Amino acid sequence: MDVVTVKVALTIGQKVVKHWKKIVLIVLSFFMFLVIGVMMLVGGDSGNSGTAKVNDAVMAWKPVVSQYAEEYGVPDYVDVLLAIIMVETGGAGLDIMQSSESLGFPPNTITDPIVSINAGVKHFASVVKSAKSNGLDFWTPVQSYNFGSGFNNYVKSNGKQYSFDLASDFSKNLANGRKVKYSNTVADFNGNFRYGYGNMYYVLLVQQYLSPAGGGDIGNADASALGTEAYQNLMNEVMKYNGWPYVWGGSGPKAGFDCSGLVQYSFKKLGYNLPRTAAEQHTNSIPVAEPQPGDLVFFKGTNPSRPAGSITHVGIYVDKQRMYDANNGGVGYSNWNQGYWKQHFAGFGRVVK
Repeated sequence: MDVVTVKVALTIGQKVVKHWKKIVLIVLSFFMFLVIGVMMLVGGDSGNSGTAKVNDAVMAWKPVVSQYAEEYGVPDYVDVLLAIIMVETGGAGLDIMQSSESLGFPPNTITDPIVSINAGVKHFASVVKSAKSNGLDFWTPVQSYNFGSGFNNYVKSNGKQYSFDLASDFSKNLANGRKVKYSNTVADFNGNFRYGYGNMYYVLLVQQYLSPAGGGDIGNADASALGTEAYQNLMNEVMKYNGWPYVWGGSGPKAGFDCSGLVQYSFKKLGYNLPRTAAEQHTNSIPVAEPQPGDLVFFKGTNPSRPAGSITHVGIYVDKQRMYDANNGGVGYSNWNQGYWKQHFAGFGRVVK
């Protein structure tokens, strides 16, 4: 082997080492196109894995999404990023994350899915970093992916906690109140309109492609007295409203929820006809000493206008630490066995048909 051949070989080797990640992603991209093409031919479009309830075309890009999520410091958002792709294109477009506008280009300028994912994850990571530095919640940067980082600042100035009302108000202000028709089931509760800036339903759209079932967030579903599938369906339903504000007297998505309204509404989806108030639900459930996921956890004395011993609050038992409920802090997980809730704990109940 002559000197020139050796130098050429060494140069190629150095380039490969320097750019190995890009080379791997290019090869992976080619492989993904082949896989997606095969899946489209055989009609596969409903695959599930982990906590992301997305189709096979989107799930095929999970290795690339994971690679960039790790690189940009948001590995805990991989499933959210897959759900974002599902919302944006369903895996069908070349600008798969609709990232062109985040780079200052017209929509669909990007024609390489890997470039789109790189730009999309990088943009998302920037709003997550901004949210974390300002003490904001998990969902605000998801909405900011659609609205832009200005929504982070808006939430920072209005309680530091995402809610649909904040997203709606932000969109309304920037659209000067202009409404457009929005025929999407996620907007059924709100009259099927949106304001003409971004999409105020973005978090709700993303959440519909996320399932708590695979991520361990809902406790041991197999132990539920409701049955594994029913309990998963129950939690899928209540988590649609994660982060929504507490609404006294609210018993459905159109009005919002209070504690017993959330329980009554979500159990009705499973075929259970529960009464309306926490006290009535307590009376109509079977007391249990060893609760399982999907049982109810009751509290007394949380309403000063009622007798101290009366049942005034209810949540859905998840595990030894957590319940899912609607309280003055909003809809979401709470710790039932410590602090305020431990002081007012009244017992557990099992729902029966």
